[in-house]
Amino acid sequence: MQKIKLVLAIRSLNIGGAERQFIELVKNIDKNIFDILVITMYGGVQENEISCLKEIRYINLEKKGRFDIKSYFKYKKFLKQFNPDVIYSFLGEMNLFSYWAKPKNTKLIWGLRASDTNMAKYGKVSEFLFNLQKKYSKNIDKIISNSNKAILTHKEYGFFMDRAVVVYNGIDVNRFKKIKEKNNKKIVIGMASRFDVIKGYDIFAKALNKLFKEFDIEVKIAGDGDKKIKNDFLNILEYDVELLGDISDIERFYNDIDILISASYMEGFSNSIAEAMACEVACVVTDVGDSKVIVGDTGIVVKPNEEELYKGIKTMLNLDYKSLGKKARQRVIENFSIEKMINNTQKEILKCVE
Repeated sequence: MQKIKLVLAIRSLNIGGAERQFIELVKNIDKNIFDILVITMYGGVQENEISCLKEIRYINLEKKGRFDIKSYFKYKKFLKQFNPDVIYSFLGEMNLFSYWAKPKNTKLIWGLRASDTNMAKYGKVSEFLFNLQKKYSKNIDKIISNSNKAILTHKEYGFFMDRAVVVYNGIDVNRFKKIKEKNNKKIVIGMASRFDVIKGYDIFAKALNKLFKEFDIEVKIAGDGDKKIKNDFLNILEYDVELLGDISDIERFYNDIDILISASYMEGFSNSIAEAMACEVACVVTDVGDSKVIVGDTGIVVKPNEEELYKGIKTMLNLDYKSLGKKARQRVIENFSIEKMINNTQKEILKCVE
């Protein structure tokens, strides 16, 4: 059987949720079915995970900056030489490069994952690229998103999403698992999220002020980001919490907490929720994006406001959250494993060449 020639393309392999999913796809996709060429614009800190793989070919276009047009012609040249059956590109810049550079008969799949599409706050260039994608979206053979929210949001902004499908993120349940019982006897509440206005740190702080008065708890936060948002959070808080900053071994963080909180005002597919669940951590999440779908009946879902978040966490503290955590891991294994993500992605790619 002749292999399907597939290009997997992404802007960079730096740290990020989309980048992690891309790497897992490259590593785990069936090489007996697909002949794989991986192309990036910039490489990145995780590049070695891809470049060392013997079963694929890897090309870094070594783009010199946003306006380096030579890299586009390099990309076009490599695509002409490889002549792929399908290109699956991730995220804005690479989506547009792939649309403009692809050979005539090559099918094109775009990965559109963002649920926060207010590009104006990211600058004029990002807004321009976003609008270009909207213009060309009707010409794309298939769009894959990682949440229903991402599809709905792009549709609301005028994207043609009739050929869009959802493939949920895949969690590495061999990495994200319970590896130890935490030493701390206190109940530890955790949040794994960058400091950003959409992450709900303001309502989290106000809810914590009430909870500290009623429960003997500790709070740990993994993530960094906007200094103003962080300072505002600390100014609202009346109690001490442990700020860990960005940490590479995030699975150890999940093993040090009892309950994970996602207080976001906006989400698509939250990796932190699913990763924590895989580590047998029960979650209290706001009803945004696909968070409700992720937790199912293993956690508590609340409206994104201070009072509801407080009540939700209080309820969880009075439940058997350890049993819920075990149930949560099983839900991830059954619904959000890497194997499931790979199988569903392969099915969608194959449909393009039937």
